Amino acid sequence: MNRKTVAIIGAGRVGSSVGFLLKRAGYTVTAVASRTESSAKMAAAFIGAGKPATDVVGAAAGAQIVFITTPDRVIKEVCEKIGAAGVFKPGVLAVHMCGAHSLDLLDAARRAGAHRAVLHPLQSLASREQGVKTLPGSYFRIEADSDALETAKDIVKALGGSELVMPKWKSDRASAALYHAGAVAVSNYFVALVDYGIKFYQALGADKKEALNAVLPLIRGTLHNIETLGIPDALTGPIMRGDTQTVRDHLEAIKNRTPELGVLYKGLARQTVAVAKDKGSITQETAEELLNLVKE
Repeated sequence: MNRKTVAIIGAGRVGSSVGFLLKRAGYTVTAVASRTESSAKMAAAFIGAGKPATDVVGAAAGAQIVFITTPDRVIKEVCEKIGAAGVFKPGVLAVHMCGAHSLDLLDAARRAGAHRAVLHPLQSLASREQGVKTLPGSYFRIEADSDALETAKDIVKALGGSELVMPKWKSDRASAALYHAGAVAVSNYFVALVDYGIKFYQALGADKKEALNAVLPLIRGTLHNIETLGIPDALTGPIMRGDTQTVRDHLEAIKNRTPELGVLYKGLARQTVAVAKDKGSITQETAEELLNLVKE
């Protein structure tokens, strides 16, 4: 499976970024399909290759690698449509890039004798342009039928990515859901966490935008510490120091001024106690005292 002809079915941020990077790496993008002709033309122009199309079957025909980068909810439907038309043949590789699902969305390809792969980047793509910049250097979850595993790994290398090795992975819904939950936690929930932190400053009358600008240097410094020191060594703050009185003061102020913020504060504090214990910065006695303060 060393042939490098690629069809992109789904011309959004992910499909366009992947098509651009694969073309740059020497793959031949034969077609780019979207729901509208204008969208397909725009993506093909961005990639610099591929015949624009609205017919997913025609677009997939003749390609050895078919990326289905449509919205998650229609991946299975699109795969079945292509499969019913007889496009999937032995040696063809069908790929989706949905982190929350496993290979089962591509079963129609497997029934036709083709191979399946899931290549999900641990990355947030806000635009085509950003995807081209941030996919290289990102880690990917690589899941593939055994005969297609090396090809899948070659594609990730062509995208400039690395594989996240997960020895306990099973090709099932639970594994995919746990993997995706981790991505959601560090990306989507991080955005929500910053919004949560800003609410404390808003409670003191600060403008939300100004409060965000005020905490961004702290966020960047923390990310730098995580990158250079790792976890748990990057942890700082009152729980890391075992400063129970400061935590008590926080809880009292939250109770009196912003009670709606208390439940999440306690949940995050409990997780932070666990990190502090891993760092070895607090004793078991202090950990128990802190946990007692922030129990549900």
